[in-house]
Amino acid sequence: MSSSAKVVRAPNHLGDVVLALPAIDADGSDVLVVRWLAPVLQMAGVRGEIVPLDRGPKGFAKAVGELRRRGYTKGALMTPAFSAAWLLRCAGVRDLRGTRTDWRGLLLRDSVERETVKGLHRIDAFRLLLGQDVAAPASPPRVVPPADRVTTWRVRLNVLGETGRLVGVFPGGNAPARLWPAERFGRAAGALAADGAGVVVLGGGGESTLTARVAAAAPGALDLGGQTDLTDLAAILSVCDLVITNDTGPMHLAGAVGTPTVSLWGSSDPREVRQTGAADAQVSGPALPCKPCYRNHCSRRGKGTLLAEAHEECMRSIEVPSVVEAARAVLGPGRSQ
Repeated sequence: MSSSAKVVRAPNHLGDVVLALPAIDADGSDVLVVRWLAPVLQMAGVRGEIVPLDRGPKGFAKAVGELRRRGYTKGALMTPAFSAAWLLRCAGVRDLRGTRTDWRGLLLRDSVERETVKGLHRIDAFRLLLGQDVAAPASPPRVVPPADRVTTWRVRLNVLGETGRLVGVFPGGNAPARLWPAERFGRAAGALAADGAGVVVLGGGGESTLTARVAAAAPGALDLGGQTDLTDLAAILSVCDLVITNDTGPMHLAGAVGTPTVSLWGSSDPREVRQTGAADAQVSGPALPCKPCYRNHCSRRGKGTLLAEAHEECMRSIEVPSVVEAARAVLGPGRSQ
C-alpha cells in the first residue's frame, strides 16, 4: 500500500506535464502519468511515487489493479477527460476533484467549473485544480537531466559552429495551426549558422522528414529528428544557448532546464501558456481579428486579412527577419567575436 492516500492524474501532453510540475511538487502526492512522460517527473524530482500508465484496455486494467493495490482514497484530475475520472473510480477512488468536463460531473465529489480556470495561466489552473492558493506566486518548473547525459551531449555538440553558441531548433508539433512554415525555420537556422552559431534540429519520431528539410538549409547543422528519447531531449536542450520553437512541449521543457527560447505564436495565447522557466522572446505576426482562436487546426479559407490566403495566416505572417533578430539579441557575441 502506498504511503500516500491521494493520487494525482497528471496531464497527457509534454508541455502540460511541465506546467503541472509546480502544483505536483507543492501537493506531494503520488502521480499517475502516461509512461512516456514519466521521465519528466523523475528529472523534476517529484516527492510522490510515480505510477506509470500504459495506453489501451490492457493498460487501463493494469492501472486499475495497481491503484487498488495501493489503496488510494482521494484523487485529483489534471486532465479533462471522462476516461481519467472513470479509471480512478474503477480503482476505488471515490473522493475525486477535477473540472466538470466531458460529462463526468457525476463521478466527481469536488467539481471545479470550467469557467473557474478560464483565463488563468496553465500553471495556476493546475494549482487551482489541486486546491492551492493561486494568489501566491508559483515557482517556475524545474527539470534536471542526468549529468552523464548532459556531459555526453555537451561533448558531442561542442564541435558545431564557430562562435561557441548553440541554437536548438524545434520546427514540429502536434497542432498544425501552431506551426511556422518549415521553409522559414530553415532560413532562420541558415542565417544563424552563417553567423557562426551551431545549429541542432530536433523533432519527434514522425518528424524526421521535417527536421531534415530544416537542417538542409543550415550548413553544418546536426539533424537529430526522431533520434532522441525524452531524457536525451532534456539534456540537449540544457546545453543549448537558445531554442527556437513553436508553441509546443519542447518549448516548456527548454524553459524548465533553464534555456532561453524564441517562441512563435499564432492561434494560442502566450498569456496562458508561455513557458516561465527561462527568458522567452515571443514573436508574433500582426494582429488579426481571429487571433487567438485556440484551435489546433485552422478553419479559415479564402482571402486573408493581410495575406492572399487566410489559412494559417497568423503563423505565415511571422517574418524570418523578426525571428533572426530576436535570436541574435538573446545570443549576443560568441567566443570568437
